[in-house]
Parts: sequence; C-alpha cells; structure tokens
Amino acid sequence: MQQATNNNNQHAIISPSSTDADADDISSIDSSISSKDTNSVRSFSARLAYEFDNLSMKSDSASSAVAAASDEGSTSYMRYRNRKLIRVDSDIGDDEERIFLFEGLLAKERSKLWDKMQFWEDVFLDAVAMERDAVGMDQGPIDMIERYRALNPSEKKRLVDEEDRLLSTMLYNLISFMVMMNVECKEIMRKVRRLLGKSHVGLAYSSEINMLLDNLRSLQGVAIDLKPCGSRHIRKQSFVVHAGTDTNGDVLFMEVCDDAIILRTGFGTICERWWYEKLINMTFCPKTKVLCLWQRKGHETQLNKFYTKKCRELYHCVKEAMEKAAARHNVPDLGGEFPVQDLKTGECGLLQVTLDGINLKFVNSQVFLGLKTIRKCNNVDGIFLLEEYSKLINY
Repeated sequence: MQQATNNNNQHAIISPSSTDADADDISSIDSSISSKDTNSVRSFSARLAYEFDNLSMKSDSASSAVAAASDEGSTSYMRYRNRKLIRVDSDIGDDEERIFLFEGLLAKERSKLWDKMQFWEDVFLDAVAMERDAVGMDQGPIDMIERYRALNPSEKKRLVDEEDRLLSTMLYNLISFMVMMNVECKEIMRKVRRLLGKSHVGLAYSSEINMLLDNLRSLQGVAIDLKPCGSRHIRKQSFVVHAGTDTNGDVLFMEVCDDAIILRTGFGTICERWWYEKLINMTFCPKTKVLCLWQRKGHETQLNKFYTKKCRELYHCVKEAMEKAAARHNVPDLGGEFPVQDLKTGECGLLQVTLDGINLKFVNSQVFLGLKTIRKCNNVDGIFLLEEYSKLINY
C-alpha cells in the first residue's frame, strides 16, 4: 500500500496533464495516509525533486508522461560515495527482501530518543574514546607528548593527520547513523558543525564533512557509505608471551606495530609500549626461547625478558618492523649515540647503535661489531658488557 501511495505521488509531481478525476483520486489517497508515514512521504518527495531538478521544464506533457512512466519502473536510487552524489542500481532481486537493523527500530513507533542531540553527542564522544584506546592514543599521554616534541616536522604532521582522520571518520559515520534514524537535517547540521568546531579538525578533513552536509537533504536511509575505523587498518602481528624466562610468568600479548611494540594483558589493556627509537638492543636465544629487549628509560637502560614458543618469528618480525620504521622516518641510527669509556685503556669514545650492529668510535681507533657476531650485552653497576662470540669487551 505504501508503494502504491508513493507511485501516485510521483505522478502528481511530474505529470502536469492529470485530469480532474485523477486529481480527486490522488487527494483521496493522500488523505488516507497515516501520520506515521508523513516523514517517509516528505523525504520521498524531496528525493524526487532532486532527481528531476536537472530535467528541462519546457518539454511537453507527452514527454513528461513518458519520463514518469520510465522512472516508475526504475530500481536505481541516490547514494553519497567518494564525495559525490551518484545514482546506483539496486542489487536486490525481485524475489529478495533485505531488511536493515535501523528499519526494525523505526518499524512500529519511532522513539523520541533519536531527536535528542545530547544522545548523539555522547555517542560520538564514546566512539572516539574507544577508537583512541584501540589504536593506543590514550596510553601514556606524557610519554606521547615527549615523543611528539622530539619528532621531526614531517612526523609531527603525520600524527596530526592521524588524529584529524580519526575525528572526521567518527563524525562522518555519525551523520550516516543520524540520517538512518530520520533526524531532521537542520538538527544534524547544527550538531555536527558544533562538534566539528570543538574537535579542531583541520581543513583537509573538515571540508569532507561540510561537503556531506551540503548534500544532506538529498539523502535518506543507507544512502551514505560508512567508513571503516582506523583501528581496522593497523597492520600488526600479535604473539603470546610469558613475562620472564619460562612459562611461570604472566601471560601477555605482544603486538608488533608500525612504530612501536605494544604489550597487552589478558584482558586487552595496554600495560607497556616501547617506541622503536628507544630500543637499544634486541637478542633471542633459540634454546631457551627467550627474547631480550633493552630500552632507554631516562638515563638508564631497562632489560625485559619474555618467553615464547615463537621466539625466532617474533625476533624477525620486530626487526622487520624496525627497519621499515627507520626507512619511513629517515633515521639511520635507531638507538642513537652514547658516550662510553674503555675500561682497559681509559680512552673515551662513542657507541653507535645501528640496524646492522654496534659501532665503537674512539680517538685513535674504530671498531664495528655486526649483529651476527654479538652474543649478548648486559649492564652491571653502570658498566656496559658487550660479549662477542670470539672475545669479551668491557666499556
């Protein structure tokens, strides 16, 4: 019955040659529409008005009737995709019925909750908080601020763009959900633009939101394609590890990400995060299946040991991620330079940590130790012990 009503309304809009009898039939049908269908009829008329806005109004009544008859049997509809309003053909067959979740929420009686703008603002804030937690932006804010200050301008811009992309994606999907629930366009524009100003989103991403708002009156239902969250795009590999040197330690999940190693508890909470530029050394033992990570923490060196059955795979995974991060940041020396003193000769020099090994520079000599020749390194009472397979050197 609703489809028949929409078809009659379509003829009433675009056919100027309707007879008086047809007008009486149309008015009788319009009077039989219940108050619950007012929104759907209004949105349907708005969509038709947009579809036929570019048609010439100077055509005769015969051509208008033909156009009306052809559009009546059409299964295409308008969608907003890639910043453009396009017409797409329906992929639903004649014998197929597709029901969306939002249609079930609007089937019997539409709740007044969908018209409360504070509810949608709370949804946006909760979604942003969950997404930031999923990508690790809320863990260790002081450490992240210090790292941000130490980055070069290009890396700072990359982090700002990631934050803007997260906020704009959440706002974009919020608009789509509000359109599904038949929220008034005026209220959507007012609330979204207010949230856009509070979020301080840059021009590159705010222009996309404003462009969607400009085409909002021509969209309804599922006409806006949802965007995937940034947490789904993070390329990471997860390994099950035990804290310590055996299986008696706590079970943890080590995630190897693009710029850091994230350590999560069994409940998924982030407990540690080590940036690659702060990792000094990494070794593993195939026999004991223990991975050792040395990181710079202030003026001290911290050693962390983890037991895992996939020790070799984890080592090569971290090494590959560090090499990609170094190529992206254009930083050849991940560990930096450290002033050292040879205990045997008393000569002062520099210890450089690179991807290929450790380089020792002194006034009269220079020694390079490849990663394959280093057996292990350790820190005992301020003395850095570097052990090779052939000899033992103290610094």
